[in-house]
Amino acid sequence: QKLNVIGITGTNGKTTTSHMLAAILNQHGWQTTVFGTLSGARTTPESTDLQRSLAGELERGCKAVVMEVSSHALTLRRVAGMSFKAAVFTNLGQDHLDFHKSTEDYFSAKAQLFTSHFTNKCIINRDDVHGALLIDLLASKKEIDCESFSISDAQQVQADVSKISFIWRGQRIEVATGGHFNVMNALAAATAAAKLGVAISDIAKGLAAAGAISGRFESVIEGQEFGVVIDYAHTPEALQNVLISARQLVADNAKVIVVFGCGGDRDHSKRPKMGAVAAKLADVIYITSDNPRHEDAQTIANEIMDGAMNSANASGKVMVDLNRRNAIASAFARAEAGDIVIIAGKGHESTQTIGADDFDFNDALVSRELLMATS
Repeated sequence: QKLNVIGITGTNGKTTTSHMLAAILNQHGWQTTVFGTLSGARTTPESTDLQRSLAGELERGCKAVVMEVSSHALTLRRVAGMSFKAAVFTNLGQDHLDFHKSTEDYFSAKAQLFTSHFTNKCIINRDDVHGALLIDLLASKKEIDCESFSISDAQQVQADVSKISFIWRGQRIEVATGGHFNVMNALAAATAAAKLGVAISDIAKGLAAAGAISGRFESVIEGQEFGVVIDYAHTPEALQNVLISARQLVADNAKVIVVFGCGGDRDHSKRPKMGAVAAKLADVIYITSDNPRHEDAQTIANEIMDGAMNSANASGKVMVDLNRRNAIASAFARAEAGDIVIIAGKGHESTQTIGADDFDFNDALVSRELLMATS
């Protein structure tokens, strides 16, 4: 109750939106901490750990906490008894169906956050099908103050590999995060901040100060003539967003090359869908190992390949190399001046899980090593 806690939920964009909103609130004068994917093993900590962490932030002078709220956390009651100053819905795509079993159950879990048990302020993406449904569900709830955001709220949008800019509510907004899809994350953060009473000038200054976010459309530059971007995209929708953004950044005759896999012991049904997305939107595809965990990496790759090869334009552009480092190296060797290489799925992660073991592996560090070795 003594902290201004803002909860952010959705399939994609939680981490980026959280860090953008925290930067705004810090600019506003609220010392702010982020709880989420970059700060712990779980997106949302267990309830006792969460309360202990919140108490610690209060003791050290924090006025606000922006936290990612996962569907697991809502289902398993990790946030039971919490009071959120506001709740933000980014979108709903395909993920965690190994846990929730259906999209309907997944949505129902997310929707719990947008009730008077947790908050009386909601900020929702109205461009998302499930966001629009959530807005309709809340229309009769007089105790809930609901505001929506849309890509149509942004004018004069510009995006490149390392920054985005647009006009919002008459103010020029600039953010040091690339990719057209990140405009929606910036709009989510800006709309939430405005709902909390932050001045538009502070919103603009906060977003300008937000900086790049590890593993979120992270550009790697070591003197090479082609672009390299690391992104956490591990759902069909996220991979689609990243590849569309990549295509917008290159000339018509340049190639979009993607390196990705899918995690083991997780939802199988998204694997062929991600393969199909890659086949539709990329020119060259390297299917590789992600975190296979206790599954056979070749079996996972085959499931991705099934989706890719069902695409009409997949012939000759799909390769499989289960050694992730080698796959990245092959992608770099294939890239020419003006091309862009997207390395997707692991983002900020510093390890790769194979069986029960974790091995040091970070896509950005490996990319830098390979690029420097060939420069």
